[in-house]
Amino acid sequence: MKKVIIVFLLLFLTVISFGVNYINPVGPTLIPIAELLSSNISEEIPGLEVNLWRSVDEAISLLVTEQAQISLLPVTVGVKLAASGVDIKLAAVSMWNGFYFMSLEKGIVIIDDLVGTEVYTLQAPGQTADTILRGALESKGYEVGRDVTVVYVGGAEAVQLLASGKAKVILVPEPFASLAETRVQGVIRSMPIEDLWSSFNDEKIRIPTSGIFVSGSLDRGVVESFLLLYQQSMNLSIANREKTAQIVSEKMGGFPIPVLHKAMDTAGFLFLTAEEAKKETVIYLEKLRELNPELTGDVDLDALFF
Repeated sequence: MKKVIIVFLLLFLTVISFGVNYINPVGPTLIPIAELLSSNISEEIPGLEVNLWRSVDEAISLLVTEQAQISLLPVTVGVKLAASGVDIKLAAVSMWNGFYFMSLEKGIVIIDDLVGTEVYTLQAPGQTADTILRGALESKGYEVGRDVTVVYVGGAEAVQLLASGKAKVILVPEPFASLAETRVQGVIRSMPIEDLWSSFNDEKIRIPTSGIFVSGSLDRGVVESFLLLYQQSMNLSIANREKTAQIVSEKMGGFPIPVLHKAMDTAGFLFLTAEEAKKETVIYLEKLRELNPELTGDVDLDALFF
């Protein structure tokens, strides 16, 4: 890794003239940056910091106060921030699909199966699965709060609630879906998020779940060098599965390594630049906005992409 990173460091150092703070959520999205985290960043890439966020509110605060210049966010969260006037642009998408309904007693095959249930999902209103779930419910005339209750918890907590029987349905990304299969007897994995999307759309697309957003004022050369660095780290991290699982497990407080191994195949990691990801992302955002403008905010799609 060190030799590979050095190539990009040289390019990075030619353009960076000020500190750059990259923030990444604690969770499965650590997998692509495992190689980057294993290097001594402060010595090898002067000016670049990598910090982790644990809640959407924390990430938003760092961006709004300009304490972070590059961030990995749920795409819908980043888009709503841009719509609200925060000067950020989508530079790449690194994770697609990867959320699953995990349930007890019965599988979730159609939207109607959710009526009368409590669905436990991650973080807070606005994350990708929450947004698509709300879109799917609205397309069938159902309302959150009236027909379906949505509860926001952490991924590990969702699995614990399912294991204790307090939750019957959770909607979580990998590796928590695989963790549920390991920990919860009789759990049913059903309806991945791309199928949830297809339930109310004729056009089947990949769902852009996690995107790299950059400050609009950040030097283009710095952004392009960081994207190369990130992509290289992703390729090496996924290739070095054992090392990656150990690093991510430690960052996630001892998350089971065998589960991380399993989740790497189903988490949906695929790096595409903004230009490469634009077609599917625009379809996704336009359809959500058509259903309910509040799901995406009034974002300027022409100005959104880096």
